[in-house]
Amino acid sequence: MKKWWLIMVALMIVLAGCSGTGTGSTGGSGGTGGASGTSGTGGTKDGPGPAKDALVVGQDIDAGTLDPQKQGKMPDMNILINIFDTLVTRDADNKLAPALATEWKAIDDTTWQFKLREGVKFQDGEPFNADVVKYSIDRLKNPETKSPIVELNSVKEVKVVDPTTVNIITDGPDPILPNKLTLFGGVMVPPNYIKEKGDDNFAKNPVGTGPFKFVSWQKDNKVVMDANPDYWRGAPKVKHLTFKIIPNAADMVAALKTGEIDIAAAGVTADVADQLKGSPDIDVVGSPWIRTFYVSLDAQNGPLAKKEVRQALNYAVDVKTMIDTVLGGHASRVSTLIPKQNFGYDASVAPYEYNPDKAKQLLAQAGYPQGFTIQFDAGNQDSNIVQIISDMLGKVGVKVQANLVDSKTLSANIAAKKVAPLYYIGNTGWTMDAMSNFQSYIKSDRRYNRWKNDEADKLVDIEEKSLDPKQRQEAFTKLQQLLKEEAPFIYLYQLDNLYGMRKNVQWKPNPIGVLSMYNASFK
Repeated sequence: MKKWWLIMVALMIVLAGCSGTGTGSTGGSGGTGGASGTSGTGGTKDGPGPAKDALVVGQDIDAGTLDPQKQGKMPDMNILINIFDTLVTRDADNKLAPALATEWKAIDDTTWQFKLREGVKFQDGEPFNADVVKYSIDRLKNPETKSPIVELNSVKEVKVVDPTTVNIITDGPDPILPNKLTLFGGVMVPPNYIKEKGDDNFAKNPVGTGPFKFVSWQKDNKVVMDANPDYWRGAPKVKHLTFKIIPNAADMVAALKTGEIDIAAAGVTADVADQLKGSPDIDVVGSPWIRTFYVSLDAQNGPLAKKEVRQALNYAVDVKTMIDTVLGGHASRVSTLIPKQNFGYDASVAPYEYNPDKAKQLLAQAGYPQGFTIQFDAGNQDSNIVQIISDMLGKVGVKVQANLVDSKTLSANIAAKKVAPLYYIGNTGWTMDAMSNFQSYIKSDRRYNRWKNDEADKLVDIEEKSLDPKQRQEAFTKLQQLLKEEAPFIYLYQLDNLYGMRKNVQWKPNPIGVLSMYNASFK
């Protein structure tokens, strides 16, 4: 077996990189610190202890702020989704479902109407109504808020029709506005509380309509919450919830083994999962994730400007073997950028097969019979994956010079268009619509585009502006066929999320990966 197939630790680095790099120390204990003083430990390694009412979730990155409109990252949202509600949510089958909005419809090409749930109150007693929706979206879009959330950029105005009805008016058709209101842009905030206490206080002492009430926050250590007994869906099954921040993967697994935490939401890699198999106290739960990984190609310059070269690189990478070995089987092949769960995915578009002879033939046809040398950028955390891909490309004559940098530098270089002809990246289309997977990469005027194609531009316009699902699916199918033919990326895989859970915990992960604990319980 070639040496690079032995680098089984690659997945640990890949998965740790998906959520960024933590900077805080673990510090403190696993207790909740709530007013009741209930312990946050998860029993002992000898098995489940007495009945528990305090759940501790291990996460590798702390929130940057507890103001839901001044953050735009999943680690923040994982915590905040337990304190706040959104207008729309997803059910157990990942279909759009009512939350603070009970129903919605497009009443014309630029207006979505939402009917609101009655009788809901914020945790301080402030009522939820149409004025709250208007205030929340207006605050989000106010330049003074400096929100990093971009999903509602199309919103032009929010009009209050009556106390339980709002019209959200966009500057053009937005077929997936309800999808965008399931997480970041859909969080509702309390107008009176923010006006009375101020933004700074709200960012440290949040009040929402969600299932848990905020108790305390020790930065880079833990966020503590208590169950909201008056929650409109009914009180959560656990009385206390703590998010324990543990940046180091080994420390995360150790905390799970000792029972300091009940759920490890990071650090459980393929090799760790193998180690935990057969544990009397711990289950490893795998959940299909919607984060896809690929290599972006500069299709406008150098050898990559030729379609045959780009196709050759796809034929040269043995993705299936990577999944089966390096990733421990905890991933699925993708044919383009779209995960299987997202609307727009078309299974009839097959992935590239592994065919190094075909790759060499295409390189010769393009005028590169001896191959060429090219630069490849990636984050430090992905070094082993980059090495494996580089070795595969080398076997067909493409000599890769890898440049590894920290994730912030890589992101900055991508945004500034100072990145190498090849770079490795992952993307999460959390709206579960292919529009999110394509929006920054495919159309010629988009920020990360490196491939110009008039037909692609027209198809993007259709899928972004049409309110007809059938017409949108037809556009998505044609886009996927075009993307495979033109190959402006090396298409790789979508990972599974792996969680470690104490056996006395009952919780079902979701494809988006958000850590909503409302339905979590102890057996």
